[in-house]
Amino acid sequence: MKTLKTFIIAFLLLSAFGSHSQQSNQKIEMNIDPIGNAKINISMTMNAAQWQQWNGSYGTNPSALKRDIERSMPAFIVDDFKLDKDDMNRSFNLSLNAYGVCKIDKRGRWVMDTDQKDAQVTELTDHKYMLVSSPVEFGGTLQQTYIIEFPEEANEIKVDKDSFGKSIFEFEMDNPTTSFNAVRWLGLLLLILGGAWLGKNTLQKNK
Repeated sequence: MKTLKTFIIAFLLLSAFGSHSQQSNQKIEMNIDPIGNAKINISMTMNAAQWQQWNGSYGTNPSALKRDIERSMPAFIVDDFKLDKDDMNRSFNLSLNAYGVCKIDKRGRWVMDTDQKDAQVTELTDHKYMLVSSPVEFGGTLQQTYIIEFPEEANEIKVDKDSFGKSIFEFEMDNPTTSFNAVRWLGLLLLILGGAWLGKNTLQKNK
């Protein structure tokens, strides 16, 4: 199962500030669509040393950033990269699309893994949640705040645990294949009824 931690590891590596001990904050916004894909925005403000290191690695070379993100996230299909920099405030915003963030399990429920035990999750609204993470890889020097927004079509959203005790999001949502089949069968039914109505009118005119 593709997990949220894939994003965590990839963006930690790409932030390029591991040699600095000062506390840093990163915000990751994930907007899930009705078929389980996500529009992701990552924003971060750095100190002077962090900005110089990051800017030298990726800020002046967006193509390298795109290439390394794709290499670091092989489990996902990602596209539509857009990088905006603010040199004056030493901050950046990176947006991209990620496909297949949520999957349907064997029970027919939609699932999004966090790959974290006892994740700090706060419900902001019926469809929006906040998850705070301090990855151990950086010794508590990085705090990541995830804002995860599920589509209006999602319902019965809850935070549960998988068989390994790790937090997951579970929710109900129409299977896109099911919706497509329903539309297709409705179209066929209307076609049949239309044909029957036309045939009936033709017979009546010929009497």
